[in-house]
Amino acid sequence: MGPLLAGLSGFGWAMLPPFVSIFVLWLILLRPHQWPQSASEWLSASAVAAVLAQVLSQLVLVAALFAIGRGIGGVMGTLPLLDPLLTVALSFLALPLMRLGWNPDQAIAEGVTIDDMIHAANLPTPPQAKAADPAATVAGLLSLADAAPPEAALLQVHQAFETGVGPAIAQSLAAALTEAPPERHAALREAVVVLATDPAIMAAASAPGALRAAFAATGQDLRLLRLLVPRAVALARAMPDRCDQFPDAATLTALANSGLEPAMAQELTVLANLLRTGGAASKPAQAA
Repeated sequence: MGPLLAGLSGFGWAMLPPFVSIFVLWLILLRPHQWPQSASEWLSASAVAAVLAQVLSQLVLVAALFAIGRGIGGVMGTLPLLDPLLTVALSFLALPLMRLGWNPDQAIAEGVTIDDMIHAANLPTPPQAKAADPAATVAGLLSLADAAPPEAALLQVHQAFETGVGPAIAQSLAAALTEAPPERHAALREAVVVLATDPAIMAAASAPGALRAAFAATGQDLRLLRLLVPRAVALARAMPDRCDQFPDAATLTALANSGLEPAMAQELTVLANLLRTGGAASKPAQAA
């Protein structure tokens, strides 16, 4: 606007030097990486040529703005009387305003350019992920083939619990597997047991409700209980602060008294006692 108003006011070409100086200083502050940074660089022919090219481009730009302003004044048939210092001050004001939001010294130190920031700002914002529908997620899990490969079933169960609605999925999945015939969803039931008793997942509490779903998934299936219960006992002993992730002790006691083989009933009783005491009572005593 500075040189445009200067041309509109009918000022002569003597006003070019201050405007060109301001425009060149603007470029130095905005894109310092395009200018020599040391005395040795200033002595190189390529650097001098690049600097002269930038100065010449600003000279042409200011002259064009002068001409446009003069043309507007000619069309209007009047030339407003503005103070020459006002037009120069208007252009100069852009420098401190720009400096408030852009630090050229920091940009040089960090290797950041204004063009990189503009490019990053213009990148499309990724759409926000929609919250997963627990019913649809559980329906997808239940569609797994009974004989699906263990790795594929485990991956799908893991992804389901990472959707941000893990507790709702665990509750719906437990209800669905409890109502389903025991011979159905074999691969899914085993995957839920393996995921729920993974020590890393239990420590991070990244699959809340999964352990309760695992006990619901096993029912009274002795094969799955042999996989689940020893791992659950080890977790209760190693992570007593995660005992709230287990079914309550009364539920486990009722399962132990439901006619299971003595060894499995004993392990379930041990687990129930661990949960009643917060996992501490059954820890082995430390040697003196």
